[in-house]
Amino acid sequence: MIKRCILSVFAGICLIANNLYAQQIENLQVKVLEDNVNILYDLTHEKTGQLFELNILCSNDGGKTYQVPIKTLSGDIGKNIEGGTSKIIIWDVLKDVKSLSGEQYVFKITATPQEIQKPTDFVEGFYFELMECYKKNGNIVCVVQITNQGKKRDIKIANRVARIYNQNGKRYEAQRSKIGNIQGNDLYSAPQATFTPGQKQMAFYSFKAENFPSRIKLFELGVDVMEITYGLDLKTGIIQFKDISLENPEILAKAEINSKPLKLSIGEETRTIKDTKPPRFAFSEPLLQKDKPAVVNSEEVTLKGNVKDENGIFEITINGMYASLADNGDFTADVYLVEGNNTVFVRAVDKFNNSIEDNYQIVYKPLEKKDQRQTNQKNNDPSLLNKEESSKGKYYALIIGVSEYPDPEIMDLNEPVNDAEKLYNTLTTYYTFEKENVKLLKNPTRETIIDELDRLNRTIKEHDNLLIFYAGHGYWDKQDEIGYWLPSDAKQANTANWMRNSTIRDYLRTVKTKHTLLIADACFSGGIFKTRKAFTDAPQSIQKLYDYPSRKAMTSGTLTEVPDKSVFLLYLNKRLTENSQPYISAEELFGSFKVAVMNNSPNVPQYGEIKDTGDEGGDFIFRKR
Repeated sequence: MIKRCILSVFAGICLIANNLYAQQIENLQVKVLEDNVNILYDLTHEKTGQLFELNILCSNDGGKTYQVPIKTLSGDIGKNIEGGTSKIIIWDVLKDVKSLSGEQYVFKITATPQEIQKPTDFVEGFYFELMECYKKNGNIVCVVQITNQGKKRDIKIANRVARIYNQNGKRYEAQRSKIGNIQGNDLYSAPQATFTPGQKQMAFYSFKAENFPSRIKLFELGVDVMEITYGLDLKTGIIQFKDISLENPEILAKAEINSKPLKLSIGEETRTIKDTKPPRFAFSEPLLQKDKPAVVNSEEVTLKGNVKDENGIFEITINGMYASLADNGDFTADVYLVEGNNTVFVRAVDKFNNSIEDNYQIVYKPLEKKDQRQTNQKNNDPSLLNKEESSKGKYYALIIGVSEYPDPEIMDLNEPVNDAEKLYNTLTTYYTFEKENVKLLKNPTRETIIDELDRLNRTIKEHDNLLIFYAGHGYWDKQDEIGYWLPSDAKQANTANWMRNSTIRDYLRTVKTKHTLLIADACFSGGIFKTRKAFTDAPQSIQKLYDYPSRKAMTSGTLTEVPDKSVFLLYLNKRLTENSQPYISAEELFGSFKVAVMNNSPNVPQYGEIKDTGDEGGDFIFRKR
């Protein structure tokens, strides 16, 4: 395939009007993928819950004037943008201009503070509002407001399941906590407080974490909700907040950043080349080799290496996280290790979307335990799934594709059944989904779908895994905030045969699986977890993710329409087919193709937890045959 030639560009950083006591735009990078310009940035040092309006301008004369039309944008641009890292703006260049050619392109991004909207999450009718997180005397303190929107109940959160993680994945457990007037002053304390209907109480969690960076990657609470009925009614859940600033600036100033002048070549006037070769990469420190594990004595290691491609690198990720990449291809990445064997997964992508990936082993052996006998690798390696444990559970799948709608008021679709068949073939060919455990429904009615969900509920055991896929029409009732799937017998005139998102959630709660993953490629499918911020960081420990039950969803968009021809499904299938890892988590899978979907469609795919369905922080693990 002939593709346009694109030169490698990375933006330099030139802060214009940032205040040290206000939010900042940092780590600006400009990358080109085929005919799109990708602008990556961090929006940091913000108040908890601060929203911004992000605008971007483009100059072709070194920043003297900003007159290049730049309108066809997607991603983290416009109003109501949250602070955080790894933000992305995608410019579909050729929809705005005929070509880009020159060496004086400059991009200017501005962030203007808007309202503050505190992050929220909920478990079993208890709503948690993150008020702030801050540093104090070598500790990190996180403050949440808890509101009971149900009947009188008790809530308990043990300190050891109140946790924060740094950007490398290192975990810290709470040393002290307080819910209302109930305190817990050691690691094994479990403060318990009674909440009456409508009652609000403040909760405080303190973590001993010296030299902690300026952002928390993840703050999570393991919650027990208790009620005395005929016995003790106990329900559990996980509260999570991601990418949290530890700064709470008093000044709300407009932030601005410029790239240095860049050389860009996109359009019909550039020469065409054919490039199907993937990049090449090698590690220099520590020296990682394919068939020889590297041994280190520190739990935190900086990996260094170089990646090359004759037409330029788009990105390189290590364990699903972006590595720092210089113009000459040198890259660095910080990795947090557990004692024993660790798997490092590397993926590099060039400007023409050719990719290469591989696994390397690092053994972390603390100096003080140098002479001790190494434990069995099966117990020591959190990156490899315990085969004995995983073999207890089967992998089931319900794959639904709806293309034909007899009601003349509902337009037929061309692709959903074809997409469903492709996913069926991928799962049964490359992964441990046996054909007798995979049901493919083509143009089913609502009754057929319900019958199959009932059958799965009777068949599946607690140690089994379930994947549900739906492609077809979807609908979002904005006024009532209700999302629907439309089976083949749906009628536009009434909702009798429509399937509510709440109905789907009820079934996901009822089916007692180890892990359930819902994949939805339909308009407005993001409503299944409307209250949640999508996850973007791939996890590191496969074994730990498999140990805890999960109820996750992956959708092709938010509350927007999606096209009949699905770019989301194209890249999902491509990534599953090309995957070389024996085990890959759903979140890592999603992270590996999210940007590609955004570059080739107007949609922003989503991944997250389906609330109130029994998720305990684990993830769905795909196992290769």
